[in-house]
Amino acid sequence: MQSFGYGEVQRHEGWALERVDLGSAGTASVQLARVGPVRWGYLPRGPVPAGEAELRVLATWARRRGLARLRVEPEAPLEFAQVLRDQGFRAAPALHPTHTLILDLGAEAELLSGMKPKHRYNVRLAEKRGVSVDDRGDAAELARQHAATAERQGISAAATEFYERRLRDLEWCRVYVARHQGEALAAILVARFDGRAYYLFGGSSQSKRNLMPTYAVQWAAIRAAAADGCHSYDFWGVPPGGDPNHPWAGLWQFKTGFGGRLVDYVGAWDLVLDARGERLLAAREFLRRGVKRVKDLRNIR
Repeated sequence: MQSFGYGEVQRHEGWALERVDLGSAGTASVQLARVGPVRWGYLPRGPVPAGEAELRVLATWARRRGLARLRVEPEAPLEFAQVLRDQGFRAAPALHPTHTLILDLGAEAELLSGMKPKHRYNVRLAEKRGVSVDDRGDAAELARQHAATAERQGISAAATEFYERRLRDLEWCRVYVARHQGEALAAILVARFDGRAYYLFGGSSQSKRNLMPTYAVQWAAIRAAAADGCHSYDFWGVPPGGDPNHPWAGLWQFKTGFGGRLVDYVGAWDLVLDARGERLLAAREFLRRGVKRVKDLRNIR
């Protein structure tokens, strides 16, 4: 999310964007938003690298730019929280998953042996029953598949343009589609950056679920990433702790069945630079959460 391409995606989705020079560490992409006269900045999965020096550079830059708040959300371990506190940051609501599953890639035989037996069986079953996977899918197909999943789960679905922007602007991005006799059954969007593949979005219809297309499409993306020299595959978010009563328990079972290691990130942290401006931002966010709760209640059938 600190890549040049992701910054362009966010620019097209309404954020202003500035790239801050971190010296020998490179640059940081900061998304900028405004509420009335108050401005704030956000670094999704940044800075990279996450360290005291980088935080100091960003804090100095934010003050010069007159920001009321600077929010960072680095890919850093939980222990990094103390560094953030020492720099004056305080914990904030996370905007991206703080728990994820990362599969280290290697030989195909090793990847298969690392799966849970049921997943390995389902992958082979899909192949045996004639499910094929290609990476030539488009945004419209992904939107259709995700809309089917969203309807089952009672959540909102993204428009086709949402996926088109990512396919156009990200450095490497593909839609993998599982098909049977020409019928599209499942689709996922996978991006790659700096040697890691990221499973970002997906969906599937109810058709021919006994053919295990969701297993086939993930396995194809994993195999392709390994074959192309990627070192890891990020499943992009799992619920914490594997709680069987968690609303995302099914997601946990599906993703962890492919193997991998659980990684916990430190989450989002705010550096407040203008107390009055921060109060305005907090009030706006409180109202937005209230509106979202009302919409969620209306969606309950």
